Amino acid sequence: MTRRARRVTLDGARVLLTGASSGIGRELAVRLAAQGAQLVVVARRADLLEALGEEIASAGYMRPYAIPTDLSAPGAAAKLATAALDQFGDEIDMLINNAGGSLVGAQSRLGDDATARVLYEINFWTPLALSKEVIPTMLASGSGTIVNVTSTIQSVPLPLLGGYYGSSKSALAQATRALRLELAETPLRVVEVIPGATDTALRDIDELPWKGSPPKTLPPVSAESSAAAIVRGLKRGKQRIVYPSYSLAPLEFPAIGRLIARIGGRRVNTRGALELRTLTNKRKTP
Repeated sequence: MTRRARRVTLDGARVLLTGASSGIGRELAVRLAAQGAQLVVVARRADLLEALGEEIASAGYMRPYAIPTDLSAPGAAAKLATAALDQFGDEIDMLINNAGGSLVGAQSRLGDDATARVLYEINFWTPLALSKEVIPTMLASGSGTIVNVTSTIQSVPLPLLGGYYGSSKSALAQATRALRLELAETPLRVVEVIPGATDTALRDIDELPWKGSPPKTLPPVSAESSAAAIVRGLKRGKQRIVYPSYSLAPLEFPAIGRLIARIGGRRVNTRGALELRTLTNKRKTP
C-alpha cells in the first residue's frame, strides 16, 4: 500500500536518536535540534554525547538528554526505551535507529561466533526491540514515525563485508518494509534511510583488505550533507530516503549491485582473510 506523503513538523517533536555521537548521527542531532526537536541522544561514550550537548546548547537550541548505552548488550534496547519514555512523559514522536556496527571477516572463519552475534545485536535486533517498545505508545497517541537506517551495501554483496555487515543491513531493510505493511492501516509511518558512500571515520571500503590500493570510486558525500538530506526527506514525509541519489542504481537494479561486487571482489584479498579469524570488528558509531 502506497501512502501519500504528508509533511512532518519537527518543531517540538520528541525524537529518540541512537548512534548520535559521530558521523551522520551527530550531524543529524544538530540539524534536528535546529528544527526545534526535543532529543534523547544515545551512544556508548558519554564524553562525546556531552560534547554534542554543549554544541547544540551553545547554538541556542534545546540541549538534548543523553543516555550513554552500549546497544551490543542483549536487553539494553528495552531499558533504553523505558528511560527515553520516562524522559519524554511516555510519548515518543520519532524513533531513529541509526546506531550500527561493522564487521569484516570470512564466514568460513567467523561463522556465528560472538563478534558476528554482537553485530546483529546492534544492526538488527536493537532496532526491532526499540520499535517494539515505542510503537504501542505511538498507536495510543495516534501518530509516530519509525526510522531505520540501513545501507546501500544491502544490494552489493562484497566478499568479507556482505556476509555480516551487508546481510544485517539487508535484514533490517526487509524488516522495515514488512513493518511498513504491518502498520499500513494505522497512522504510524515507517521510513528507511539508505546512505551511500559517506565520508566518516570508518568507511566500509577502508576496512577491506585490498590487493594493493583500493579501487577508485565516486567521491563520498559528507555526513553533513547526508544529515541535511535526511531531515529534508523526513519533513516531506518520504518513506524512503536515499542519498546520494546515484546510490539508487544497485537498489533499483540488483544486477548492478552484483556486478559491482563481482568486479570489486576480485581486488579483495580474500585468501589472506582466510588466514585470520577476524580482520576488524569496529563500531560505525561510538
